[in-house]
Amino acid sequence: MADDYYQTLGVSRDAGEAEIKKAYRKLARKYHPDVNPGNKEAERRFKEIQEAYAVLSDPEKRKQYDTFGRVDFGPGEGFDPFAGRRRRTVWQEAGPAGFDFGSFGGAGVGGFQDLSDLFGQIFGGTAGARRKPRPRAGADQEMTVEINFADAVRGTKVVLPVQRQVQCSSCGGSGHVGAKACPACHGAGVVISTERLRVKIPEGVKNGSRVRVSGKGADGALGGRTGDLYVRVKVRPHPFFKREGDDIRTTVPVTFSEAYLGAQIEVGTVHGPVRATVPAGTQSGQTFRLRGKGVRNLKTRAFGDHLYTVEVAVPHVVSPGGEEIARRVADLYTTNPRARLPRSL
Repeated sequence: MADDYYQTLGVSRDAGEAEIKKAYRKLARKYHPDVNPGNKEAERRFKEIQEAYAVLSDPEKRKQYDTFGRVDFGPGEGFDPFAGRRRRTVWQEAGPAGFDFGSFGGAGVGGFQDLSDLFGQIFGGTAGARRKPRPRAGADQEMTVEINFADAVRGTKVVLPVQRQVQCSSCGGSGHVGAKACPACHGAGVVISTERLRVKIPEGVKNGSRVRVSGKGADGALGGRTGDLYVRVKVRPHPFFKREGDDIRTTVPVTFSEAYLGAQIEVGTVHGPVRATVPAGTQSGQTFRLRGKGVRNLKTRAFGDHLYTVEVAVPHVVSPGGEEIARRVADLYTTNPRARLPRSL
């Protein structure tokens, strides 16, 4: 028996039924034998998770566990999630007031008649003989793909290995073969299948966006709807182009003469080079706009703009001729360009 069932499921002691069930589903999927074939540590954790849920999902057992700190299954009658069902067990102990803990068997795992009922709540198997089976929708799945900046702007296609929960072909999703639990899916009604899926990443996708692929999540149960796959896109940054919404920003160096006299220069955009005008008297740090040269919006399909900031480049080589030109240029400044800047706080 685990030392602390709440710690096993990763929930607080005041967790509600929905929170306990959610934590159990997440852990059961992670440590299920089909996901971890041959992994003894995962199998051990899977058994602990099943045992913890068997107690915490049952209000009476949980109450007794919270009060007395344990629920034993009896000598030689241990909890086995792969046995297809739990054998009826009785454990009695007289406490200080002669309290009889009574029987904890017969009801199955956490109030389920057998393991297939338990897995039916998680993986979409059959609901058991006590109630009429109902179709259940399959769970949505999510994975992340990383693409470069150019592919995000232009759109691309990626091939992803996707692990999906699909209906077990050996038992048809029932979890049973005759009167026994299905050996192929261990009574879950589903198995893990890996599929290489070709996914289209649309033009203009942003970093962190999700692309929905319909019907590529987990299979539904008993005719229920198949879940969807959500591909979260991570975009690698570009060293030159910076994206702001649907706009692109760049910094373009110009010579002093181009800024002073004005010039036609080439500006690189995500759509290719564009001829742009630098007006005479352009200041370093001044920004200009090229409309429609940004990224296409996913919803409106309209293009953003390209904004380029001019930066006056100063020659690194100092020569006598350059010194003479610099002195002449200095005479053009009638005021101190830093005169309006604050001198302190």
